[in-house]
Amino acid sequence: TRFRNVTGVQTCALPISAGVAGAGGAAHAADADRAPRVSVLMTCHDAAATIEESVRSVIAQTFTDWELVLVDNGSTDYSVEIVERLGEARIRIDRLGRDIGRTAALNHGLTRCRGEYVAVLDADDVADPSRLARQVAVLDERPEVAAVGSGYRDIDALGRAIGTTYLPADAASMRHRMAHNEPLVHSSVTMRATIVREIGGYPTKYRYAQDFALWLALLADRKSTRLNSSHVSESR
Repeated sequence: TRFRNVTGVQTCALPISAGVAGAGGAAHAADADRAPRVSVLMTCHDAAATIEESVRSVIAQTFTDWELVLVDNGSTDYSVEIVERLGEARIRIDRLGRDIGRTAALNHGLTRCRGEYVAVLDADDVADPSRLARQVAVLDERPEVAAVGSGYRDIDALGRAIGTTYLPADAASMRHRMAHNEPLVHSSVTMRATIVREIGGYPTKYRYAQDFALWLALLADRKSTRLNSSHVSESR
């Protein structure tokens, strides 16, 4: 299945613990060459069948101050060429030349992200047009929050909805869920770049489930909370 952020469900926030730096918002600059507020981080490996829809969902965002950092992790198909044909100046493509593994590719992409916030979107997932606007609003309004994620809708290869997943309703439920599975879907999360870098990015000892390991690192000595906010994503 693929994943789509959905509107009308809870948004989960991971607050910053006391004493952690990097919670403040960055001032807007008038210079056209300034860094964007949001870096959308996408890695791909042979994603030609799905990547155009994923990238177009970023281009369609109502929040427009973004860059898309696309890390091509040794694709052997036409993934990059498909994206290049879209002719979008806000897309920055980094070809690695070989598959270095998902975790390393994500951390490489983090070093390329210039935005105050990093929004993750996998190359086979789709973001609702309001995703960035809603998540940026939460992070702007709540400087104590490190990351925001949402519920989501599963869709099949034809884009038909086959199920909706909601986030835990409170901090205790979130921690309980994390003892059994991962409640936060990677492609639904937007994070403060400074906080993620401060904890070292995605834990390199994990070849898989590196996003779950990152959420656990963010949750260390923190509480997870629920926000009553409409929100945004779909996944196949």
